[in-house]
Amino acid sequence: MSQEMEQRQKLAGLWPDQRQRVDKTLRLWESAVLLPLRWNKHGWEILFEVRAANMSWQPGDICFPGGHREDSDSNFCATALRETREELGIPEDKIQVLGPLDYFYGYSGPMIYPFAGILPSQVSLQLDKQEVGEVFSVPLKDLLAIHPVVGKLSLASRQEPGFPSQWAYGFQDGWNIRGGYEVFFYPWKKRIIWGITGRILHQFLERVRQGGILPEAAHRDH
Repeated sequence: MSQEMEQRQKLAGLWPDQRQRVDKTLRLWESAVLLPLRWNKHGWEILFEVRAANMSWQPGDICFPGGHREDSDSNFCATALRETREELGIPEDKIQVLGPLDYFYGYSGPMIYPFAGILPSQVSLQLDKQEVGEVFSVPLKDLLAIHPVVGKLSLASRQEPGFPSQWAYGFQDGWNIRGGYEVFFYPWKKRIIWGITGRILHQFLERVRQGGILPEAAHRDH
């Protein structure tokens, strides 16, 4: 065997596992979320949580059930179902998972893996009061009829003390704009649904529209 072939084999041996993983240098964490639908006598509704006031991160925010992936979770869907059981008291086997929505990088740090699912209609919720302050439901037809307010935010970076800026060609002092993203705001009565929850909701509603599943009261001009 030539020296080149021997070295090729050694290099190839560095990849015994061909799966591609996320580089977590940026201290990303992985979370999964369930967008929960429920049927009542008026049609489909979407269930939202309000985070408990004693939560250290984003207390009082409107959200969907979800949270960090644990080592015991077989996949991200399992994470979303487990978190729903822990927060709402609904067993995993009682939830019909419709499928995944597009995952994305949350501007506050996490990689978000959302799923849509259907909760049983006749079930009493057992809220984890340490995490969930309250829940409320919004008819799907109402959400489809809302024209969301769309704002834009910029993402920027700046060097910390000791950063070798003399080697970073084109990197200017101070804040450097690196990109941006849209933020969707859905006002409903006295509540505002926005942020990560608004993005997941917007993605789901667009899927419903594209699929032609529009409650009669929700038809609107684009």
